[in-house]
Amino acid sequence: MCYTAGGVELTRVTVVDMLGKTALDMLVKPPRTILDYNTKYSGITEADLREVEHTLEDAQRAVSRLISWDCFIVGHSLENDLHALKLIHKNVVDTSIVYYEGKLKKSLAALSADILGRIIQSEETGHDSTEDAVASLDLMKQKLKITDNFRL
Repeated sequence: MCYTAGGVELTRVTVVDMLGKTALDMLVKPPRTILDYNTKYSGITEADLREVEHTLEDAQRAVSRLISWDCFIVGHSLENDLHALKLIHKNVVDTSIVYYEGKLKKSLAALSADILGRIIQSEETGHDSTEDAVASLDLMKQKLKITDNFRL
């Protein structure tokens, strides 16, 4: 997400499947002038979006093709992502809530390090959305003791 003249807007949407394989990774060009690419957190630079033509509506269609109303969406602080996508969904599993302890939500990086023993979001170039999605998924698998061989 980046900051535009209209507020926070979507610049990338990434979806992984139950095995952590990338099902969708789409850059999105906001319709309004970008004021701050938020690169530290988004990983997106001006150069990344220079040739991008996908719109928010393109991203919404792509996500809707992959995720049915009955699917469960797993992620960290998903309210931000769903707000940027301008989507609602009935089955949301949010690791920031599932692992909530005390007064503050733990960051995805902290949970990944503490629970999975995996360091993420350490690059100077910002977050990697696929790495973040896989970490969220793996945190839920850990919580539920699900292996890659698990089938619903």
